[in-house]
Amino acid sequence: MKHFVHLACSIGALSLTAPLLSQEVARERPPAPVLKKGERQLFVDSVMIRSKQGITRVIHPAKKLEHPVLTAEMPWELRTEGGIIDKRVNIYGTVLRDEKSGAFRMWYADPGSVLYATSSDGIHWERPVLQVKGATNETDLRLHSPSIIEDKFETDPAKRYKAVGNASTGADNARLQRLKDKFEMVDWYRDKTQRLYYAAHSADGLRWKVDPEPILLGCDTITLSQDPVTGEYLAFHKRQGDPRVVGIRHVFLSVSKDMKHWSEPHPVVAADEVDNKATRRLKGGTYSEYYNLSAFPYAGQWLGFVTHFRRVEPPSALFGNDEVNGRKRSAAGIIDVQLVTSRDGRHWHRCSDRSPVIPPGPHAYDAGSIFGLCNAPVIVGDEMWMYYTASTTPHGGLAPEKEQSIARAVWRIDGLASLQAKNKPGIIETHEFVPQGSKLTVNADVKSGSLGVEVVDADGKVIEGFNKESSLIQGQDSVRLAVRWKATDALPAGKPIRLRFHLLNGDLYSYLMN
Repeated sequence: MKHFVHLACSIGALSLTAPLLSQEVARERPPAPVLKKGERQLFVDSVMIRSKQGITRVIHPAKKLEHPVLTAEMPWELRTEGGIIDKRVNIYGTVLRDEKSGAFRMWYADPGSVLYATSSDGIHWERPVLQVKGATNETDLRLHSPSIIEDKFETDPAKRYKAVGNASTGADNARLQRLKDKFEMVDWYRDKTQRLYYAAHSADGLRWKVDPEPILLGCDTITLSQDPVTGEYLAFHKRQGDPRVVGIRHVFLSVSKDMKHWSEPHPVVAADEVDNKATRRLKGGTYSEYYNLSAFPYAGQWLGFVTHFRRVEPPSALFGNDEVNGRKRSAAGIIDVQLVTSRDGRHWHRCSDRSPVIPPGPHAYDAGSIFGLCNAPVIVGDEMWMYYTASTTPHGGLAPEKEQSIARAVWRIDGLASLQAKNKPGIIETHEFVPQGSKLTVNADVKSGSLGVEVVDADGKVIEGFNKESSLIQGQDSVRLAVRWKATDALPAGKPIRLRFHLLNGDLYSYLMN
């Protein structure tokens, strides 16, 4: 991860000085960074891109199953009020996969409990009887939006698993004041139910100890991640009413080294006028908000799935009525999932193509909205799997029309976004780097097109023997395509190079050095 921060800074410094370069200044430019062997370079942002032409960055929506992977069907997962059955389970939680056995573990929730499920294939799930809360699969963790990590840095077995979540049971005035005294921006907090965020730890992920002191002023959703280099904990949480952003719901970040002392929260994803314009295209559309952010380290950088909430007023603009059988609808709107990117986990940027990576539909189970996701995906073979909360109605729906279930979204590895060329040739040229590996592999779909790769020197001249014609790949689609030139398959060693990709009728997702 430090490598990528250095890389981004080096490239940023180069781009700022580029217009002033003379021969004398050029000799002083920083050395080219080393690209690590085996670390994939994605095209979700432009940090490694020196130039491109005839190319568009494209988001690739997830593939879905015809049915959810888990629905509310056990007695303790159902709620009945006024003769109406409320069927809701959600995955403001976590899915972990054992690296050796491949088995899956899921922490999910119904309206009042944190539940636990297991699976051998990630599609068919079982609810083991835990005997923690009777003959059910309930854990003893009582937090809303439970987000869990397995802490690889922890040396105390009793704290192997960490969690954050919110509780609306309230806190005595002394505890609340102690929490407020830790931070500067507190005057905005006027939550009547005193929702506060708490931390917890566990040896097995089933029996938990919640810390008595709250960690952050609360709302409802929060996700937990961990820096893979420093071990620091990152909590991405919702705030409502913070004066630093316009609108209601937005995502803030606070960082901790010990799960007890947290940095001053600062906004990381907030709606802008581009979002608001998109919302106003809806009937009754007013403005955009952001519900939650699931952020995770991936391929030497950070990726995030953020839930874009497009508010509609009044609810009847979406539902045809504002209440059902005397029950008033809450804030109405449609929620989908977009991609955001970061090089350090702290500073986040919108992907240039803001179309959703997980849109609602086409199936009935998620045709209304995507309410939330687990805090990180799992990698299964050559695919990325993400579990999410699917809703049959938009936000503001009421039972029995509204049902929530847990579903699975799938992409090819590195397949969230690509650089795409259509029927006219496109060119992508990288910044200079020194390759640590000797072989080049690309993740590309050119089954209807072609991809050629030139290797050029620091002056932009094609190095002899590394022309695009001799490396041409045609009619193939694979996450691992080996690039070979006529006389060699080894890259020039020990000196700065650039790669110049020539793409026609295809998508380029990533590349790496082997």
